[in-house]
Amino acid sequence: MNIAPGIEILELSMKITGPETVVYPTLVWDEDTVILVDAGGPGSLKNIKNSMEKVGVPFEKLDKIIITHQDIDHIGGVKEIINELPGVEVLSHELDKPYIQGEKKLVRLNSRFMERINYLNPDEKEKVLEIFSNTQAKVNRTLSDGEKLDCCGGITVIHTPGHTPGHICLYCEASKTLIVGDAMNIADDKLTGPNPQILNDKDLEQAVKSLKKFEDLDVEYVITYHGGLYTGDFHSRIEEITGEV
Repeated sequence: MNIAPGIEILELSMKITGPETVVYPTLVWDEDTVILVDAGGPGSLKNIKNSMEKVGVPFEKLDKIIITHQDIDHIGGVKEIINELPGVEVLSHELDKPYIQGEKKLVRLNSRFMERINYLNPDEKEKVLEIFSNTQAKVNRTLSDGEKLDCCGGITVIHTPGHTPGHICLYCEASKTLIVGDAMNIADDKLTGPNPQILNDKDLEQAVKSLKKFEDLDVEYVITYHGGLYTGDFHSRIEEITGEV
């Protein structure tokens, strides 16, 4: 789904636990740079290639992957891409880097998510944990809050901790597009806050407070990883969601 010149929302089918779902990475590009924001789960490579081909951006032109955070459905496809394109630069926030690189256990393996895993039968549980243990990827460069990337019309990094320690969002200045990762979601066509089902109370409170960083942004388009595009009254929703904490 094209929302502005040089920005395309990709649709990737994915299954890790439970039923198959659709996630929405974002492709951002200009004449010199092609960025994939989040890389889907393990096994996403073919779908990413096909999606880029449909957009008219050759897969071989990809030179950066920006990871909004460490969750498996965002980092699981990185290793497969790097195996084919070793020169691609992987970027993330400093606080999530050690998790992405496998130096620390993914936070989701120490959270409510594990309660869902524990309900699986032993074979399914072993399969899921094996997937989690084989997704490590080297982060070549870390990003900091407020940092501006001088490409694709200008991209500002916004550190939004809570969902994970190093969760980031990206504001594409030229198109007034905010890529929010899992900081926000869409449910029944309504923009919502972070998912409370996988966060403890402390992390949820921090994640909601992080949304206040969006208050002064001029936003026309919001891209959520779980839900896709939102074009409604963004600032009213932010006020409603952050007013709940």
